Amino acid sequence: MSNYPFESDLAHLEQIIPFLVSAPPLGWPYWRRRILSLSPIEGRLPAGSVQRIGRLMDVFEKIERKASPDAATTATAR
Repeated sequence: MSNYPFESDLAHLEQIIPFLVSAPPLGWPYWRRRILSLSPIEGRLPAGSVQRIGRLMDVFEKIERKASPDAATTATAR
């Protein structure tokens, strides 16, 4: 099994998420789903990739809370 699509998507998200400080194109829910879509395959990933997903989610949540405290609270409560 090739990890190229996964690795490419993860690298893209790692690059773009820090730039979503203000109103992100496509909205916060879209970007949250993009990150979470990588999680179902965690059991088949090297530990380093799982850690990268976790760090990416942490960065995203911090940015989301700063930009939109109500949206972050709603998303976290789900």
